Amino acid sequence: MLCQAAFDHWLTTIMQPLSPLSKPQAPVLALGSFGMVLARSWALSAVSHLLAEGMQRNEQTVRQRLREWYDEAQRKRGTKRQELRVETCFPLLWGGVVRW
Repeated sequence: MLCQAAFDHWLTTIMQPLSPLSKPQAPVLALGSFGMVLARSWALSAVSHLLAEGMQRNEQTVRQRLREWYDEAQRKRGTKRQELRVETCFPLLWGGVVRW
């Protein structure tokens, strides 16, 4: 099982360089990147499975949350969903990695 404290530390580390992202966007990016590192895979199914099992969450819920992060606004559920241009996150994330 994953330790919530480890994810909380990861989230704090990720949030600093990603402060321009909205409050809902940055934690989902942190969740996805945390899962990718632990799963040693970029595969959505591997990441969502590992996160769901480790954090005792429903796998389909985790998968949907991660998938909606990069989906177009019209494909997302809800009325106030925004589209995030994923490529705008890379300079922020890379800057954080370089500073780290």
